[in-house]
Amino acid sequence: MGNYNLKVYEYADGIQLRLYNQPITSHEKVPPVSLAKPCEPDEIQKVHTSELPDNPGKVHTSELPDNPGKVHTSELSDRQKEHAIHSSMNRTIQKIYEISRANLWDYFLTLTFDRTKIDSSDYNLLCDKVSKWLNNLRSRYAPDLKYLIVPELHKDGIHYHFHGLLANIGNITLKDSGIKKNGHIIYNMANWKYGFSTVSKVLESNKVSSYITKYITKELCAVSKNKRRYWTSKNCETAKISVYNLPYEEISQFIDNNIQSIRYTSKVVVESAGLTINYIEMEKGKENDDRQTN
Repeated sequence: MGNYNLKVYEYADGIQLRLYNQPITSHEKVPPVSLAKPCEPDEIQKVHTSELPDNPGKVHTSELPDNPGKVHTSELSDRQKEHAIHSSMNRTIQKIYEISRANLWDYFLTLTFDRTKIDSSDYNLLCDKVSKWLNNLRSRYAPDLKYLIVPELHKDGIHYHFHGLLANIGNITLKDSGIKKNGHIIYNMANWKYGFSTVSKVLESNKVSSYITKYITKELCAVSKNKRRYWTSKNCETAKISVYNLPYEEISQFIDNNIQSIRYTSKVVVESAGLTINYIEMEKGKENDDRQTN
Protein backbone atom coordinates (compact mmCIF):
# COMPACT_ATOMS: atom_id res chain seq x y z
CA MET A 1 0.00 0.00 0.00
CA GLY A 2 1.20 3.52 -0.79
CA ASN A 3 0.29 6.87 -2.27
CA TYR A 4 0.84 8.28 -5.74
CA ASN A 5 0.11 11.57 -7.45
CA LEU A 6 1.40 10.64 -10.92
CA LYS A 7 0.44 7.66 -13.04
CA VAL A 8 2.33 6.97 -16.27
CA TYR A 9 0.91 4.78 -19.05
CA GLU A 10 3.34 3.57 -21.71
CA TYR A 11 1.43 2.68 -24.88
CA ALA A 12 2.59 1.45 -28.28
CA ASP A 13 2.27 4.93 -29.76
CA GLY A 14 2.97 7.29 -26.90
CA ILE A 15 3.18 8.06 -23.19
CA GLN A 16 0.26 9.37 -21.12
CA LEU A 17 0.81 11.09 -17.78
CA ARG A 18 -2.09 11.41 -15.35
CA LEU A 19 -1.31 14.00 -12.72
CA TYR A 20 -3.59 14.20 -9.66
CA ASN A 21 -3.94 17.33 -7.53
CA GLN A 22 -3.94 15.20 -4.40
CA PRO A 23 -2.30 11.86 -3.53
CA ILE A 24 -4.26 8.70 -4.28
CA THR A 25 -3.89 5.73 -1.94
CA SER A 26 -3.03 2.68 -4.03
CA HIS A 27 -5.90 0.55 -2.70
CA GLU A 28 -8.51 3.28 -3.32
CA LYS A 29 -10.59 3.52 -6.46
CA VAL A 30 -10.17 6.73 -8.43
CA PRO A 31 -13.69 8.10 -9.11
CA PRO A 32 -14.91 6.83 -12.50
CA VAL A 33 -14.56 9.62 -15.06
CA SER A 34 -14.60 9.68 -18.82
CA LEU A 35 -11.27 9.59 -20.60
CA ALA A 36 -9.92 13.03 -21.35
CA LYS A 37 -10.16 14.04 -24.99
CA PRO A 38 -7.73 16.30 -26.85
CA CYS A 39 -8.54 19.93 -26.17
CA GLU A 40 -6.94 23.31 -25.88
CA PRO A 41 -4.48 23.72 -22.99
CA ASP A 42 -6.20 24.38 -19.66
CA GLU A 43 -9.63 23.58 -21.09
CA ILE A 44 -11.59 21.83 -18.34
CA GLN A 45 -14.05 18.95 -18.56
CA LYS A 46 -16.27 18.86 -15.50
CA VAL A 47 -17.89 15.72 -14.19
CA HIS A 48 -21.29 16.54 -12.74
CA THR A 49 -21.71 15.55 -9.13
CA SER A 50 -25.04 13.91 -9.96
CA GLU A 51 -23.07 11.23 -11.82
CA LEU A 52 -21.10 10.28 -8.72
CA PRO A 53 -21.94 9.24 -5.17
CA ASP A 54 -21.78 11.82 -2.38
CA ASN A 55 -18.43 10.39 -1.29
CA PRO A 56 -16.90 8.50 -4.24
CA GLY A 57 -13.86 7.39 -2.29
CA LYS A 58 -16.10 5.43 0.09
CA VAL A 59 -18.04 3.42 -2.48
CA HIS A 60 -18.15 -0.25 -1.46
CA THR A 61 -17.35 -2.82 -4.13
CA SER A 62 -20.60 -4.56 -3.34
CA GLU A 63 -22.44 -1.59 -4.83
CA LEU A 64 -20.70 -1.91 -8.18
CA PRO A 65 -21.69 -4.14 -11.14
CA ASP A 66 -18.48 -6.20 -10.85
CA ASN A 67 -19.99 -7.73 -7.71
CA PRO A 68 -23.73 -7.78 -8.48
CA GLY A 69 -24.64 -10.60 -6.10
CA LYS A 70 -24.24 -8.45 -3.01
CA VAL A 71 -26.96 -5.90 -3.70
CA HIS A 72 -30.34 -6.49 -5.30
CA THR A 73 -31.24 -3.99 -7.98
CA SER A 74 -34.58 -3.35 -6.31
CA GLU A 75 -32.73 -2.15 -3.21
CA LEU A 76 -30.83 0.53 -5.11
CA SER A 77 -32.12 4.05 -5.63
CA ASP A 78 -32.46 5.40 -9.16
CA ARG A 79 -29.37 7.50 -8.53
CA GLN A 80 -27.37 4.47 -7.42
CA LYS A 81 -28.50 2.49 -10.46
CA GLU A 82 -27.47 5.34 -12.74
CA HIS A 83 -24.12 5.59 -11.02
CA ALA A 84 -23.57 1.82 -11.28
CA ILE A 85 -24.18 1.92 -15.04
CA HIS A 86 -22.01 5.01 -15.45
CA SER A 87 -19.17 3.44 -13.45
CA SER A 88 -19.41 0.18 -15.37
CA MET A 89 -19.36 2.05 -18.68
CA ASN A 90 -16.26 4.04 -17.78
CA ARG A 91 -14.40 0.96 -16.55
CA THR A 92 -15.17 -0.78 -19.84
CA ILE A 93 -14.12 2.27 -21.87
CA GLN A 94 -10.92 2.58 -19.87
CA LYS A 95 -10.02 -1.07 -20.44
CA ILE A 96 -10.76 -0.96 -24.17
CA TYR A 97 -8.82 2.27 -24.57
CA GLU A 98 -5.78 0.88 -22.76
CA ILE A 99 -5.75 -2.34 -24.80
CA SER A 100 -6.23 -0.53 -28.10
CA ARG A 101 -3.46 1.99 -27.40
CA ALA A 102 -1.04 -0.66 -26.19
CA ASN A 103 -1.08 -2.22 -29.68
CA LEU A 104 -0.53 -1.09 -33.27
CA TRP A 105 -3.39 -1.89 -35.64
CA ASP A 106 -3.63 -2.43 -39.38
CA TYR A 107 -7.38 -2.49 -40.07
CA PHE A 108 -10.68 -1.19 -38.74
CA LEU A 109 -13.55 -3.66 -39.11
CA THR A 110 -17.34 -3.34 -39.07
CA LEU A 111 -19.61 -6.42 -39.00
CA THR A 112 -23.36 -6.20 -39.58
CA PHE A 113 -25.98 -8.94 -39.52
CA ASP A 114 -28.54 -9.88 -42.14
CA ARG A 115 -31.80 -10.04 -40.19
CA THR A 116 -33.15 -12.65 -42.61
CA LYS A 117 -30.29 -14.99 -41.61
CA ILE A 118 -29.82 -14.29 -37.91
CA ASP A 119 -31.66 -12.54 -35.10
CA SER A 120 -29.56 -9.41 -34.71
CA SER A 121 -31.41 -8.50 -31.50
CA ASP A 122 -30.22 -11.62 -29.65
CA TYR A 123 -27.05 -10.39 -27.93
CA ASN A 124 -26.06 -13.79 -26.55
CA LEU A 125 -26.45 -15.45 -29.94
CA LEU A 126 -24.41 -12.76 -31.71
CA CYS A 127 -21.64 -12.94 -29.11
CA ASP A 128 -21.44 -16.70 -29.59
CA LYS A 129 -21.29 -16.38 -33.39
CA VAL A 130 -18.61 -13.68 -33.31
CA SER A 131 -16.50 -15.64 -30.80
CA LYS A 132 -16.60 -18.80 -32.92
CA TRP A 133 -15.87 -16.81 -36.07
CA LEU A 134 -12.80 -15.23 -34.49
CA ASN A 135 -11.56 -18.62 -33.34
CA ASN A 136 -12.04 -19.94 -36.86
CA LEU A 137 -10.02 -17.06 -38.33
CA ARG A 138 -7.10 -17.78 -36.03
CA SER A 139 -7.15 -21.54 -36.53
CA ARG A 140 -7.57 -21.54 -40.33
CA TYR A 141 -6.22 -18.28 -41.74
CA ALA A 142 -4.19 -16.20 -39.30
CA PRO A 143 -2.63 -17.95 -36.28
CA ASP A 144 -1.02 -14.67 -35.17
CA LEU A 145 -4.18 -12.62 -35.63
CA LYS A 146 -4.51 -9.81 -33.14
CA TYR A 147 -7.98 -8.35 -32.55
CA LEU A 148 -10.09 -6.14 -30.34
CA ILE A 149 -13.84 -6.37 -31.01
CA VAL A 150 -16.66 -4.32 -29.44
CA PRO A 151 -20.45 -4.34 -29.95
CA GLU A 152 -22.58 -1.37 -30.89
CA LEU A 153 -26.23 -1.07 -29.96
CA HIS A 154 -28.22 0.25 -32.91
CA LYS A 155 -30.13 3.52 -32.56
CA ASP A 156 -33.35 1.51 -32.33
CA GLY A 157 -32.11 0.13 -29.01
CA ILE A 158 -32.80 -3.44 -30.15
CA HIS A 159 -30.31 -4.60 -32.77
CA TYR A 160 -26.52 -4.88 -32.71
CA HIS A 161 -23.52 -4.81 -34.96
CA PHE A 162 -19.83 -5.09 -34.13
CA HIS A 163 -16.64 -3.11 -34.74
CA GLY A 164 -13.06 -4.13 -34.33
CA LEU A 165 -9.35 -3.53 -34.77
CA LEU A 166 -7.17 -6.10 -36.52
CA ALA A 167 -3.47 -6.78 -37.03
CA ASN A 168 -1.46 -9.72 -38.41
CA ILE A 169 -4.32 -10.87 -40.66
CA GLY A 170 -2.24 -13.58 -42.34
CA ASN A 171 -4.19 -15.29 -45.14
CA ILE A 172 -7.54 -13.66 -44.41
CA THR A 173 -9.00 -12.55 -47.74
CA LEU A 174 -10.02 -8.91 -48.17
CA LYS A 175 -11.98 -8.02 -51.30
CA ASP A 176 -12.01 -4.57 -52.86
CA SER A 177 -15.58 -3.30 -52.47
CA GLY A 178 -15.17 -0.82 -55.31
CA ILE A 179 -15.76 2.01 -52.84
CA LYS A 180 -13.19 4.55 -51.71
CA LYS A 181 -13.38 6.91 -48.76
CA ASN A 182 -11.03 9.89 -48.74
CA GLY A 183 -9.05 8.14 -51.44
CA HIS A 184 -8.64 4.92 -49.47
CA ILE A 185 -10.07 1.53 -50.50
CA ILE A 186 -12.92 0.03 -48.48
CA TYR A 187 -12.69 -3.76 -48.38
CA ASN A 188 -15.12 -6.55 -47.57
CA MET A 189 -14.10 -9.58 -45.53
CA ALA A 190 -14.69 -12.59 -47.76
CA ASN A 191 -15.53 -15.16 -45.07
CA TRP A 192 -18.03 -13.13 -43.05
CA LYS A 193 -21.26 -15.00 -43.87
CA TYR A 194 -23.75 -13.49 -41.42
CA GLY A 195 -24.25 -10.17 -43.16
CA PHE A 196 -22.24 -7.25 -44.52
CA SER A 197 -18.69 -6.26 -43.59
CA THR A 198 -16.35 -3.35 -44.24
CA VAL A 199 -12.62 -3.19 -43.61
CA SER A 200 -10.44 -0.09 -43.93
CA LYS A 201 -6.77 0.61 -43.31
CA VAL A 202 -5.89 2.21 -39.99
CA LEU A 203 -3.91 5.35 -40.74
CA GLU A 204 -3.33 6.62 -37.20
CA SER A 205 -3.48 3.99 -34.48
CA ASN A 206 -3.76 6.48 -31.60
CA LYS A 207 -6.82 8.15 -33.09
CA VAL A 208 -8.65 4.89 -33.75
CA SER A 209 -8.20 3.99 -30.09
CA SER A 210 -10.40 6.91 -29.05
CA TYR A 211 -12.82 6.22 -31.90
CA ILE A 212 -13.57 2.62 -30.96
CA THR A 213 -14.52 3.49 -27.37
CA LYS A 214 -17.44 5.66 -28.51
CA TYR A 215 -19.55 2.55 -29.10
CA ILE A 216 -19.60 1.77 -25.37
CA THR A 217 -22.65 3.72 -24.21
CA LYS A 218 -24.84 3.73 -21.12
CA GLU A 219 -27.58 2.06 -23.14
CA LEU A 220 -25.27 -0.77 -24.21
CA CYS A 221 -23.99 -1.25 -20.66
CA ALA A 222 -27.55 -1.36 -19.30
CA VAL A 223 -28.58 -4.21 -21.62
CA SER A 224 -25.29 -6.11 -21.41
CA LYS A 225 -24.98 -6.20 -17.63
CA ASN A 226 -22.85 -9.15 -16.49
CA LYS A 227 -22.06 -9.99 -20.14
CA ARG A 228 -18.95 -9.57 -22.27
CA ARG A 229 -18.55 -6.17 -23.86
CA TYR A 230 -15.35 -6.71 -25.79
CA TRP A 231 -13.19 -9.51 -27.21
CA THR A 232 -9.40 -9.49 -27.39
CA SER A 233 -6.92 -12.03 -28.65
CA LYS A 234 -4.47 -13.44 -26.13
CA ASN A 235 -1.52 -11.93 -28.00
CA CYS A 236 -2.65 -8.35 -27.37
CA GLU A 237 -0.09 -6.28 -25.49
CA THR A 238 -0.98 -4.40 -22.31
CA ALA A 239 0.10 -0.94 -21.26
CA LYS A 240 3.08 -0.59 -18.94
CA ILE A 241 1.85 1.37 -15.91
CA SER A 242 4.07 3.08 -13.35
CA VAL A 243 3.08 5.18 -10.36
CA TYR A 244 5.05 7.85 -8.52
CA ASN A 245 4.62 10.08 -5.49
CA LEU A 246 6.79 13.09 -6.24
CA PRO A 247 6.95 16.78 -5.32
CA TYR A 248 4.82 18.74 -7.76
CA GLU A 249 7.73 21.09 -8.44
CA GLU A 250 9.78 18.12 -9.66
CA ILE A 251 6.97 16.93 -11.92
CA SER A 252 6.54 20.44 -13.33
CA GLN A 253 10.26 20.64 -14.04
CA PHE A 254 10.15 17.34 -15.91
CA ILE A 255 7.21 18.55 -18.01
CA ASP A 256 8.97 21.85 -18.77
CA ASN A 257 12.11 19.99 -19.84
CA ASN A 258 10.07 17.85 -22.27
CA ILE A 259 7.61 20.45 -23.53
CA GLN A 260 8.61 19.75 -27.15
CA SER A 261 7.32 16.17 -26.84
CA ILE A 262 3.84 17.07 -25.56
CA ARG A 263 1.04 16.41 -28.05
CA TYR A 264 -1.80 17.86 -25.99
CA THR A 265 -3.10 18.29 -22.47
CA SER A 266 -6.57 17.92 -20.99
CA LYS A 267 -8.06 18.44 -17.57
CA VAL A 268 -10.92 16.67 -15.80
CA VAL A 269 -12.45 18.02 -12.59
CA VAL A 270 -14.49 15.78 -10.28
CA GLU A 271 -16.14 18.44 -8.17
CA SER A 272 -17.70 16.15 -5.58
CA ALA A 273 -14.33 14.56 -4.80
CA GLY A 274 -12.26 17.71 -4.95
CA LEU A 275 -10.16 15.92 -7.55
CA THR A 276 -8.46 17.35 -10.62
CA ILE A 277 -6.75 15.06 -13.14
CA ASN A 278 -4.38 16.52 -15.73
CA TYR A 279 -3.85 14.28 -18.77
CA ILE A 280 -0.59 14.91 -20.61
CA GLU A 281 0.06 13.09 -23.88
CA MET A 282 3.69 12.79 -24.92
CA GLU A 283 5.35 11.35 -27.98
CA LYS A 284 7.05 8.05 -27.33
CA GLY A 285 10.75 7.82 -27.96
CA LYS A 286 11.34 11.56 -27.95
CA GLU A 287 10.73 12.32 -24.32
CA ASN A 288 13.27 11.59 -21.64
CA ASP A 289 12.77 8.28 -19.89
CA ASP A 290 10.01 8.74 -17.32
CA ARG A 291 12.33 7.22 -14.75
CA GLN A 292 14.12 10.55 -14.73
CA THR A 293 11.22 11.78 -12.60
CA ASN A 294 12.08 9.19 -9.98
